[in-house]
Amino acid sequence: MSFALNVKEEISKKSFDLASQKSFLSGFIKYNMNLKLNNNYFNFEVSSISNSIIRMVYGFLKNLYQTDIEVIIIQSNKLKKTKTFVLKIKKDAVKILTDLNIYNFETNQKNIAPNSDWSEREVRAYIAGIFIACGSVNSPETSNYHLEVQFLEEASALAFKRLLTKFYFSFRIIKRNDKYVCYIKKAILVSDFLKLIDAVNNVLEFENTRISRDITNSINRLNNIEISNQQKAIKAAEEQITMINYLIEHNFFNLLGHNTQKVALLRLENPDSSLQDLSNLLFEKENLEISKSGINHLFREIKTKYYNNLK
Repeated sequence: MSFALNVKEEISKKSFDLASQKSFLSGFIKYNMNLKLNNNYFNFEVSSISNSIIRMVYGFLKNLYQTDIEVIIIQSNKLKKTKTFVLKIKKDAVKILTDLNIYNFETNQKNIAPNSDWSEREVRAYIAGIFIACGSVNSPETSNYHLEVQFLEEASALAFKRLLTKFYFSFRIIKRNDKYVCYIKKAILVSDFLKLIDAVNNVLEFENTRISRDITNSINRLNNIEISNQQKAIKAAEEQITMINYLIEHNFFNLLGHNTQKVALLRLENPDSSLQDLSNLLFEKENLEISKSGINHLFREIKTKYYNNLK
């Protein structure tokens, strides 16, 4: 099961009071329904691939309208053989769509704007209904944080964006094929949206996965930096040994200062040691205190003052 479907099914198992059931249905049916007109007789259908979601919608419709609902199960012939659950409402279609402020039968137009007198709880239920109807969110396992809601009409996308600004979300809108897509990409915004629609368990999963991956990525970056630094140190040590051996082989080693000779010989004895290790060894063996940067300076002096000039 996808992460998006997990989120939707978690919401479908929450408790809603009657007012929130109504606002949820307003959002879900508005952007899920298939409205039909047969011989001046209206009916509509809603559908979902989730048994849990369709049971929720069925229960809300029964609670609020006590209407007759035909349940249809469509079996896919594709490899995954998924089922689509369809609810067909015939008898009270006009009454329901009017009461939920979904459709204006006088103008034959969908009512885009939500009710202005809803409480915050009802608005959040309305947003949850819209998300379940036409929303999606990427799994936190991916590094591409993305949550989107797709609409057929630009007006619906703009209305959704305006509604979410009240909750401090800045959705962007793009046109993809024939649809208008409202989306957010920042991880913190995706997490906050899941909180808004009360998908608490999936918020925890999202955050735990995101934090774990971010920690893993940070460790990998640090390891890569450490490996890079080690490679640079090995290359520098090899260059230092080459210079020292050249000076020894050509009888130029005595030109080096007393302390520089000690550092050079210590490098030959410890080809894999870091500059800090050489500094520590120098103090232990020679009681000579030269810092890491001081040793680095002596090696630069060997290169510029002696090796480059005498080679």
